[in-house]
Amino acid sequence: MKKSTLISILAAACIAMSACSAETGAPQSATSSETNAAESTAKSSVTSEEAVSGTSVSSAIGNVSLSFSDMFTARDLETGYSDCTVITISDSGSTVSGSGVSVSGSVITITEKGSYRITGTLTNGQIVIDAGEEKVQLVLDGAAVTCEGSAALYVKSADKVFVTTASGTSNSLSSTGEFVQSGDDKIDGAVFSKSDITFNGSGSLDISCETAHGIVCKDDLKIAGGSYTITAAKKGVDCNESVRIASGEIAVTSGTDGIHAENSDDASKAFVYIGGGNITITSGGDAIDASGIIDAEDGTVTIKSDGGAAKAPAHTENFGMRWDRDTASTSDSESSSSAKGLKADGAVVINGGEFVIDSSDDAIHSNDSVTVTGGSLTLSSGDDGIHADNSVLISDGAVIITTSYEGIEGEVIEISGGSVSVKASDDGMNASGGSSDNSTNSGNNGNRSGFMDTDANAKLTISGGNIVVNANGDGLDSNGYLTVSGGTVFVSGPTNGGNGAIDYGISGSITGGKLIAAGSTGMAENFGSDSTQGSILYTFDGTISAGTEIQLLDESGNVLVSYAPEKEYQCAVISAPEVTAGKTYTVKVGDKSYTVEMTSNIYGEGSGMGGFGGGFGGFGGDGQMPEMQSDGQMPQPPSDGQMPEMQSDGQMPQPPSGGQFPPQGGRPDMGGRGGFGNGGNRQQLPTSEGTAT
Repeated sequence: MKKSTLISILAAACIAMSACSAETGAPQSATSSETNAAESTAKSSVTSEEAVSGTSVSSAIGNVSLSFSDMFTARDLETGYSDCTVITISDSGSTVSGSGVSVSGSVITITEKGSYRITGTLTNGQIVIDAGEEKVQLVLDGAAVTCEGSAALYVKSADKVFVTTASGTSNSLSSTGEFVQSGDDKIDGAVFSKSDITFNGSGSLDISCETAHGIVCKDDLKIAGGSYTITAAKKGVDCNESVRIASGEIAVTSGTDGIHAENSDDASKAFVYIGGGNITITSGGDAIDASGIIDAEDGTVTIKSDGGAAKAPAHTENFGMRWDRDTASTSDSESSSSAKGLKADGAVVINGGEFVIDSSDDAIHSNDSVTVTGGSLTLSSGDDGIHADNSVLISDGAVIITTSYEGIEGEVIEISGGSVSVKASDDGMNASGGSSDNSTNSGNNGNRSGFMDTDANAKLTISGGNIVVNANGDGLDSNGYLTVSGGTVFVSGPTNGGNGAIDYGISGSITGGKLIAAGSTGMAENFGSDSTQGSILYTFDGTISAGTEIQLLDESGNVLVSYAPEKEYQCAVISAPEVTAGKTYTVKVGDKSYTVEMTSNIYGEGSGMGGFGGGFGGFGGDGQMPEMQSDGQMPQPPSDGQMPEMQSDGQMPQPPSGGQFPPQGGRPDMGGRGGFGNGGNRQQLPTSEGTAT
């Protein structure tokens, strides 16, 4: 059952059981006799705090998935009211019909438990709730409160406050000017609550703050219905405990973070839970930021942070290391450059819902892990589409990354199901950790520390799903292990010679699934000999135009796998479950066909990654590297022209038009991707005639 249906059923049941209007939920006439006759019923209805499933809200959050029934009580979802104390606010003098309220000029103070219906306008006033440990319900029925220098609604003390918007009404709570502090509380929001607060109802509420935050809550904040427009110079919603959204129409425009949950005493308490609703966030900083976890079960969330991917700062490279926004401190969201879509110090768990994120920084970022088990994600990022310091796990749902620097990044990436589409200006998928056997660099989790790193903990594993990658850098890249055991994988890899369609630092193997990974020949690599499924790395005679289909046919002419790469390509890694040693296959590209005789499971080894020696060796035939030039440019080869010169655009040297490499140099005992002099022993890629030399 969808969460929205569950909410409707529970809310209807709560209204039916409560002492509320039985028909429309509109406020009943609050005469003195009605108030006295039903006072005990109305007061007790506010105290009903049973959890939806009969279980209490869990205090041990950790990195586990949360449930809707644990997040909301029946009372959170109850929108009925009756027998209210009526407060009519006015600049000329506010009046009260009922008890529990005091009026002092333009300040209305509620001091007792119960339900209070507020109507009218204050152009410079304040509503204060100071009810000790009691529960209070505010019913906003065409109420507009503006406060200069403080909060329009200030919850000073209460066990819990429910703010209910009456059906068909428009309401507003606004703060103007700089905040003037009095007493011990640092009030800095249009709504400022020191207690738990729940917003529900079926009317609308505009919350605005000229100089600080929209809603500030020192405990738990819940939204369980209604329509909200929150506009703030700083954070839209700032909470010390949790932010929980069950339903409602919510639009946040903020100068810094859109929704922010942070607890300096216990980071795990500060989490964000989305169980439904239609949420739109336009933020100058992170759209949703939690020091605990972010858990999404349902709902529609549309995000644009810091102008979106089109406004992202340019990425700069320096010998394999690039600066990005992750290297900047993000401890203070108001002053940091962080502008991510979803950001959590704990896990990000997405079990459902629809997310459309356009961010200048990472679209989804976790200092721990990102898990996707359902839902739909459409991500456009100026940096990483999905980044996790530890693991990215995708088992179901649809993940579409339309723009990114690196598509999916984590020390461990596991895809076991779902649909994944990635477009990246650098690596499509990058499994890399915080340390390296060969380098002490650790910028941005270590994965920017250079192209010679290996990491035994880094694993990119694909066991299922439909995966399409379009990458200008490496298509599938692991600093450690790359394993494909299932699914369907298509890669439109790099057109420059400095990257490969697949790349691994320690080992790569394929034991199942279908795969075609096309790209340039410069760093082309095939799976290793420990593969139990046949894999072909084939180099074509020249560059093949984008959109030209690659087909692999068996001896009977059956198509085993096919794909039309989105970019031009020179070679392709091709594998399917039917490919085995001892058989002959046909690779068909456009109107050309090439015969491949599989003498083993692996046909064509490529240039490999290996290590330092092969990567730079052979500049002069002796394996020595020339001295660095005084202008800081890469060393150039001798005048005999054995190495192509570095291009002016900073890309790696390209191979000749025929797709072949100069003889390899460097130390043969260290392997590697080959140098540019002589003295190496790299096996050549297969030629266009289909034989290996």
